Amino acid sequence: MSRILIVDDEFLIRYTLEEGLRDRGHETQSAENVEEGLLKARKFHPDVVLLDNLLEHSVGMDEIATFKAADPQIQVILMTAYGSVSQAVEAVKRGAYDYILKPFDIDDIEMAVKRSVEKTRNQESLEYLKGESQEFLGVSQAVQQIRRHIEILGENSSVNVLIRGETGTGKEVAARLIHDISGRPGLMVRINCGAIPENLLENELFGYERGAFAGAMRTKKGLIEMADGGTVFFDEVGEMPLAMQAKLLTFLDDRKIKRVGGLEDIEVDVRIIAATNRNLEKAVEQGLFRQDLFYRLRVIAIELPALRDRREDIPDLLDHFFDSMAENGARPYLSPTLRNALCSYHWPGNIRELRSITRFLMALEKKKLTLSDLPPYILSEMPKSPPTPASLQDAVEALEREMISRALRETHSTYKAAKLLKVSQSTIVRKARRYRLRETLIQHP
Repeated sequence: MSRILIVDDEFLIRYTLEEGLRDRGHETQSAENVEEGLLKARKFHPDVVLLDNLLEHSVGMDEIATFKAADPQIQVILMTAYGSVSQAVEAVKRGAYDYILKPFDIDDIEMAVKRSVEKTRNQESLEYLKGESQEFLGVSQAVQQIRRHIEILGENSSVNVLIRGETGTGKEVAARLIHDISGRPGLMVRINCGAIPENLLENELFGYERGAFAGAMRTKKGLIEMADGGTVFFDEVGEMPLAMQAKLLTFLDDRKIKRVGGLEDIEVDVRIIAATNRNLEKAVEQGLFRQDLFYRLRVIAIELPALRDRREDIPDLLDHFFDSMAENGARPYLSPTLRNALCSYHWPGNIRELRSITRFLMALEKKKLTLSDLPPYILSEMPKSPPTPASLQDAVEALEREMISRALRETHSTYKAAKLLKVSQSTIVRKARRYRLRETLIQHP
């Protein structure tokens, strides 16, 4: 979902675009002139501005820089009824992302919006690679190796890649970085293989021709075709049904698709990146995943480590999340006990869970955060620390009791326990009785 601001002095166009894009899941607002548009942009923070070129009191071409100055991340798409190649080139030179001719189809507008938002995300991903990536921030050897692999794979812009790792480890971020570095001119299109119903998956991947089935009122490009020149990212590829796996394998063999209901083969130039949190080797053994497809996808594999396997990166990640979420630089102080607890927690949801917990703690709006501020489910899974001994003597006795008890449980013999601890058998018997250890543990050889 994207936030879209429409700036046009014609009410009907504003209304049509607002309603049409809202029906497709986007947030929309509109304005009839640049002044009103800038006011709304400051509060609405749009991803994309659809800007008419011939407004009542200004020329849209001249206002591209105005919106870009208000927010450099905004992508501007210029709309005009009087277009030419030279005007399109000039619009791009002035900072517009794209150029749309009136009358337009709402699907064409949405596609241009998607491409422009993708460009913004790609730019952000490139910043991540420069050391600001949330998922790959840190000093561990694992993170440094991931960065090297991403750079190498990015430079090889055609080889298929399989990214493996638990949920929340940053598989999609890694895919975007690889795509960005590759310099491929097309989009990276993400396909969630576990979210699209099986009966719709073929239509979504390969598209369909008008009249191919009841309800196919127009020809629609599939997601693979939309990515022509770019990258197709198959997320959760292990969830893909076997029938679709066979069709994907055919595409990988000849790089041609055929829309549902179509007769024409369409050549498509895409790079394939797949990701999974499943054990695909085991899925192959169980007959749930095709072995030939597995080897075709796994030309090169990247393993993303779980957060618990790179705990030395947690402090950097914590600081990054708190800094990025703090308003006006006002971030809370974390007590040492809380920091230690967050670093020792096992993070089953990995970086995604760490980000969510940071957001939760920020929402408390406290100047100082302590261990008691953590959600109960995390506190309940923290290792229980023994109570602090009242004195050195208490500490010595507690340790002694634990060592003798463990030795007796392992050996079931006071004699063998004495040998293990290198003391006399009488010492073991006396101290076992003193500490009231279970009689079943106190046996003679």
